[in-house]
Amino acid sequence: MGMDTELQEVESFADRILRSYFCESDVEFLISTFAGDIVWMGAGERQKAEGKAAVAACFREGKDDLAPCDMTEERYVTRRLGENIFFCEGDSWIQPKKETGLYFRTHQRITFIFERTGEVLKTKHIHNSVDYSDIMEDELFPAQAGKEAFEKLSRVLEQRDRQIELMLSRLPGGMLICAADNNFTSKWISDSLCSLLGYDGPEEFEQLTGGSGHGYILAEDYESVWENIKQKLDRGESYSLEYRVMCKDGSFLWVSDIGEKVADLDGQDAIYCFISDITERKQKQMEMDAVNQEVRRQAEFLTQLYNTIPCGILQFTTDPSHKIVNLNRMVWEFYGFSSEEDYCRHISSPLQLVLEEDQQKVKDLVEQLEPYSGTVNYIREGRRIDGTQVWINVVMERLVNADGIDVIQAIFADITETKRLQMLQERQRLIENQSLRAATCTAYPMIMIINLTRNTYNCFIEEQECFLQSREGVFDEMAAGFLPDVYPSYREDFASFYSRENIQERFRKGERELYMEVQAKGVDREYHWISVQLIYVDNPVGEDLLAIELVKLLDAQRAEKARQEQLLRDALTAARAANEAKSDFLSRMSHDIRTPMNAIIGMSTIGQLKKEDPARIQDCFSKIDASSRYLLSLINDILDMSKIETGKMSIAREKFDFVEFIDEIISIIYPQAVNQGLHFELHYEEPIEHYYIGDELRLKQIIMNLLSNAVKFTPAGGQVEVQIREEKRTNGFAYLRLMVSDTGIGMSENFMNRLFQPFEQESSEMARNNVGSGLGLSIVYNLVQLMGGSVEVQSRKEEGSVFTVLLPVGVINDNEEEEQRRKSKELLKGLKVLIVDDDEIVGEQVSDILGEIGGYSLWVDSGRKAVREVRAAMDSGQPYDIAMVDWIMPDMDGVETTRQIRKITGPDTTIIIISAYDWSCIEEEACRAGANYFISKPLFKTTIYNTFSHLGGFTEICSEKIKQDAAVDFDGRHVLLVEDNELNLEIAKSLLEMYGLTVDSAENGQEAVEQYLKKPEGYYFAVLMDIRMPVMNGLDASRAIRASGKKDALTVPILAMTANAFDEDRVLAKAAGMTGYLVKPLDMKLLVEELRKLQ
Repeated sequence: MGMDTELQEVESFADRILRSYFCESDVEFLISTFAGDIVWMGAGERQKAEGKAAVAACFREGKDDLAPCDMTEERYVTRRLGENIFFCEGDSWIQPKKETGLYFRTHQRITFIFERTGEVLKTKHIHNSVDYSDIMEDELFPAQAGKEAFEKLSRVLEQRDRQIELMLSRLPGGMLICAADNNFTSKWISDSLCSLLGYDGPEEFEQLTGGSGHGYILAEDYESVWENIKQKLDRGESYSLEYRVMCKDGSFLWVSDIGEKVADLDGQDAIYCFISDITERKQKQMEMDAVNQEVRRQAEFLTQLYNTIPCGILQFTTDPSHKIVNLNRMVWEFYGFSSEEDYCRHISSPLQLVLEEDQQKVKDLVEQLEPYSGTVNYIREGRRIDGTQVWINVVMERLVNADGIDVIQAIFADITETKRLQMLQERQRLIENQSLRAATCTAYPMIMIINLTRNTYNCFIEEQECFLQSREGVFDEMAAGFLPDVYPSYREDFASFYSRENIQERFRKGERELYMEVQAKGVDREYHWISVQLIYVDNPVGEDLLAIELVKLLDAQRAEKARQEQLLRDALTAARAANEAKSDFLSRMSHDIRTPMNAIIGMSTIGQLKKEDPARIQDCFSKIDASSRYLLSLINDILDMSKIETGKMSIAREKFDFVEFIDEIISIIYPQAVNQGLHFELHYEEPIEHYYIGDELRLKQIIMNLLSNAVKFTPAGGQVEVQIREEKRTNGFAYLRLMVSDTGIGMSENFMNRLFQPFEQESSEMARNNVGSGLGLSIVYNLVQLMGGSVEVQSRKEEGSVFTVLLPVGVINDNEEEEQRRKSKELLKGLKVLIVDDDEIVGEQVSDILGEIGGYSLWVDSGRKAVREVRAAMDSGQPYDIAMVDWIMPDMDGVETTRQIRKITGPDTTIIIISAYDWSCIEEEACRAGANYFISKPLFKTTIYNTFSHLGGFTEICSEKIKQDAAVDFDGRHVLLVEDNELNLEIAKSLLEMYGLTVDSAENGQEAVEQYLKKPEGYYFAVLMDIRMPVMNGLDASRAIRASGKKDALTVPILAMTANAFDEDRVLAKAAGMTGYLVKPLDMKLLVEELRKLQ
């Protein structure tokens, strides 16, 4: 055995002795190690003995004084004293265990001498040097002192506990001791913390929260709380955290949690923390944060406003240098500088930019400014750096800026255009005044101004000869002096007419022009006819009553002419009114036409500049297309209004499909309503016929105008509704009541009195897109009148409007349709149909219709009820044959309902999706869910008949849809494109070639005829012919082709492409032999559809 190992064995033996004695109170093990001649020396005066028996007796005598202790921080020193003799000295700290009821902590040192006898170590000597100052006489262990210390410590701890409880009770929170685990498992909680959280005590807290942090820390805060605390504890640091806790009553508090990890009495890690209520501080903090955020937002807004406001703002010092302190973007941009730095390099004082002739005036204004004494304002001329003349309106004020500097702040606005317009107007006004003065003096030989209040007159036009004694004077005296010259028979009337009191009285009553013709003596002392005209003048500077007197000479022949002039004045008034109407029309049309034209030009420019950005170019094309379509609709409105006013509008009487008519209306309006965030509904009341006789185009125009206005003037979240029913039948006519209602901005009673007049708009800026000619409702009114119907409107501001149109349409007796209805009465005989729709009106209507065609139906108002009903029917052995499921429902939508029903029934039940007017966006998903067919609202009787008549054809319909959706390719077929406009020719040719057509072109009708005749029979698939062209127009070219004698001359399709949109133009085209008619601007979808029909 090596030496190190042997010394280690000695140390282990000494450690075992000490631990068995101090930690386990095992005296017998100690005694078993004694050698026969052992010597022991203890700490007490009489604690010593020799020989195994004597030493053993001493230790056994003191056994009752022992108490189990914890021994820590032990250290040993071991030496070999000779062969088989070892010295071992050890020291450590000992402290009684908690359950002993003793308390002390003392340092002990002990010295052993061991002797190896064979393989066994024996103790030859023990010297114990423990600090046993508290050991009673003859005690081996300080039991009595330990008890007294424990009792004293208990009293101290109890007192401290009371102090801590008192302290905790006065704090806004309490203490918590919990495990350092993810659950924060509570070990102890103070009463004050329980009270803070609303619990009666620790027991209730433990019971209701489960003693877990999950029971009171808000779920959304929990992970963050754990992560933050864990990071701090892992680093051995204390933590401080703010989070939300849930109280017993469900309310929550913001708390501050300060704690650290310590080793508990049982040796396990625990978190000791203090939790306090900071809800009020947190709320104030959040309020302050909100205020600070608002302040930052306002600061950012003001900064942005400062740099973007269309006014120049600058600040400069008050000293003679007037150095610029601050300026915004408008300042340097206005004068033509490239940047603020560029401006500051050239300009140090704003007075440098003042013209020399204005320098002194501006300096005087600057020098007279005192702090917060108000503003000064002036207008001056200036020059940009390129020499351009400008005018600005300047407001200056002396103040202390945000940096605490005394400055002069100047704000200026660019009034160059206004000033130029003013100067132009002043020059024009001067010319007009001079012209008017000359004309007036020619027409009226004497003109005077009269102050009726001050009783004065003045012949103020120097160029005129005055026929009175004086050019100015007292009016009453002048009137009295003139009266004897008046012909006697007129004298009394003239005296009354020319009396100053009478003139004043008539003016006060509202008359503004007094006129009288009278005979009076002239300078030749002969009687002449004269007219005296007194005109009221608004006094802009005072209260005096003023008038202008116009005197005109009338001889015998001109007396009649005077009457004619009055007639001319009346005609002039009417002409002015007509001219104003014309000007108003031109102004509106100029604005409305320029609006989309500006968009088209602007988007074209952007598209050219952004040619490397396909997405932006696509966006430009989309906006150009939208603006073009609006421009086209505006032109159509003007043309329709023109035809109405000239009496050229004719109403057709043709059979049309009313169900298809409604579907077309919905297909246009529904996407617009959805795009604007509106709820759109269309309801009808049976009976409604499938076909009527009338003008479908004009009827569509009426409904579209009303619906477009409803969508345009209804804000997002509103509702637009259409109701249709037959009001009555009489004399072979059905009177359709079409009601369009909305929850939009409404109209005032005053505006409704002129609602149907052309160009009227109450407040165009409130329209969604601020566009519209103001002709729509006028067109509606006139079309309704032409069709023999009536239109009424009810509206209230901010509540909405209801337009009710009553129109007579012809009814037909269609025996074939009647036979089809007869057959349909047994169409669903023996079949069960489940109707699923949350709209009660729809559910009841469909149930009634299905009953008419022999089916048994049941209506439920939700998807969940439908699933339960289908499952119950399957369980009873009477499954549903057909399920009609609404797409949009509140609890479970139609697609999910379809999926659940299909799981229950398998393929045996036919499922039809009822869509809200357009099912394209859900078609693929619905088919995957198990839908067999689609039907769109509104559910007309004929629509339901036709749907159930073709239930087996769904696959064919899908196949047809695939065919229609496939890319159109005409496989190189030849068309002849005739167009005299090069740009239109290029556009049309490019688009046609994109569809696989080979395009030959001609610039006029003559070239078209020549090219057609050169080609073999059947060469051209179609001829696309413009009508208005030089050399030979399209109508003559069509006649020439038809009369050419070629074998296909009468059969080759000729499609007109023209801007002529009137019906009479269509008639002329048809008479010339054209087979189709397309109105420019061309809609490529319509053109391709027409060409596809020819295949």
